[in-house]
Formats: sequence, structure tokens, C-alpha cells
Amino acid sequence: MEAGSAGDAARPLSPAGRRAVEELAQFLAGTDWQPDRAFASPLARAQESARILLLGVPREVETLAELDPVYEPAAVLAALAERGVRHGQVLLVGHQPLLARLAALLEARQERALAPAGLIRLAFTAELGPGLGQLELERARLGLVQGQTPGRRDGTGNDIAASDGP
Repeated sequence: MEAGSAGDAARPLSPAGRRAVEELAQFLAGTDWQPDRAFASPLARAQESARILLLGVPREVETLAELDPVYEPAAVLAALAERGVRHGQVLLVGHQPLLARLAALLEARQERALAPAGLIRLAFTAELGPGLGQLELERARLGLVQGQTPGRRDGTGNDIAASDGP
């Protein structure tokens, strides 16, 4: 979802958005997904979404201003590098159109829509970088649309999940 004006930065998830993120959290709980780090945009609904997704996972949500859609994908990658993100499982919770653009950059593919409370899971055999990601799983709000078996890892333990909540 696009962040919109600065006036909606404090807007929480809608009831429907909360249910959608809770459904995504249940889906993730059924996989081997266990993030090493979790980042969310400073907007309230992204922070709320991240906390829901991390229920039962002993991780703190780190605020990453570059996940606000006023930034570009390269800024997100630079911010992650500055924070030492090189491997492991990483959760990014942000907004559209930034997350779809970030996934396109990482996959070196054409940008595609990411549904509210959707997920794109990318695996990396090397470090995180443009063109180095391979789509492992894509889940729309209503179910798995494309990808492989949920919970499959790339052999190195490196993957990244990107989600946004309505």
C-alpha cells in the first residue's frame, strides 16, 4: 500500500488489514522461516504488521526509514549494508510501490504488483545485491500464487521476505 501523505504516518492497520497480516503470520509459522533480523518502515501500520509477523519469534523490529516509499530500492540496499545485513533471513515490512521495485531490482526482473499483506521471498546463493535474488515464493493475500514449497531454503540459509500490510 502506498504510504500517502505524511498525515497518515500514524494510521494503524484497518481491521481487514490486521486480519490479512495475521493470516500471513499463520502461513509463515507453518514454514521454517525464522528471521535473523526484522526491519519496518517508520509508519505505524508497517510497525504493527512487523510485530504481528514476529509473534512468537524472539526478534525486535528495527526501524528503517528507507522502507518509506519516498526512497528508492538502492537506498534500501545501502541502508541494509550499513547495518551489516549480509546473510541470513531478513524480514522487510514496507509499502508499495517501493517493495515491488526492490524485489524487481534484486531479481533483475520486470516489476510486478505486490498485493497488500503479500509476500515475496527471495533466496540468494551469494550476498544480497541487485540481480542476485531468485524468487522462492510469492504469496498473495488469497494464497500461494507462484513459487516453490513454503519453507524451502537455498542451501546457504540466505533469503529475504518482503511484506506490506494494508
